[in-house]
Amino acid sequence: MFPIHIVTDKRRIETTADKVFRVLTPEQEQAYLDGNVLLKERIYPLQCGQSIYEIICPEIQNKKNLDASKYIIIPEFLIPRRPYPIYVYIYGIVLYSSNPKMGQREAAEKTRIRFGLTTFSHTTLGRAMKKLEALIKTDENKPEQDNEAKESPQPSARCFPSVEVTRKRKDTVLSFLKEASDHDSQLIQEPSYPQPKLNFTRPPYKGAFIDACHRIVEYSYKKYSRLLL
Repeated sequence: MFPIHIVTDKRRIETTADKVFRVLTPEQEQAYLDGNVLLKERIYPLQCGQSIYEIICPEIQNKKNLDASKYIIIPEFLIPRRPYPIYVYIYGIVLYSSNPKMGQREAAEKTRIRFGLTTFSHTTLGRAMKKLEALIKTDENKPEQDNEAKESPQPSARCFPSVEVTRKRKDTVLSFLKEASDHDSQLIQEPSYPQPKLNFTRPPYKGAFIDACHRIVEYSYKKYSRLLL
């Protein structure tokens, strides 16, 4: 079986009457159909506030060589098989990581309210944190980092991580997100001091924080050739 390669697309989700968002414009789709490719659709549900949108992503394959690799075009706001837009996860991670005394439950609840979601649990936020940490660690090959990891082992399932371990995790994740956003101050400012005039409960998502999220996704994909989460 040949791998499926992911190509990211910069288009942003728009408000549509039928709650369907097609990654390809009609003109782009026709251009592919006129070429030597097979065009299939992959549909991903995305919870945007109280509405579920269907995100239709194209899967592309060479018509003359069915044994060749396939390509799927994924918009930057989508993480396949994750229910919420990428903004939700980044918001929760930033809010949690930039506030030393805040726990994951509080951060998840504030995130849920900000995006108008019925549910967004601390366990969901925790899994997103671990996924992002794993991505960051793929670039950590320096001996001193390895030594630090040995000195600070991960806590066992029967105990809670120490304050020091939690602080280091937060600092590592936040430092990466700052760098990936090109050190945009709005990355932290919006989660810490929400701007009521910006509506994050439904598409279209706009504002400096949303722009920073897209820079983070683009940076991560260019650096690791993988989606952020």
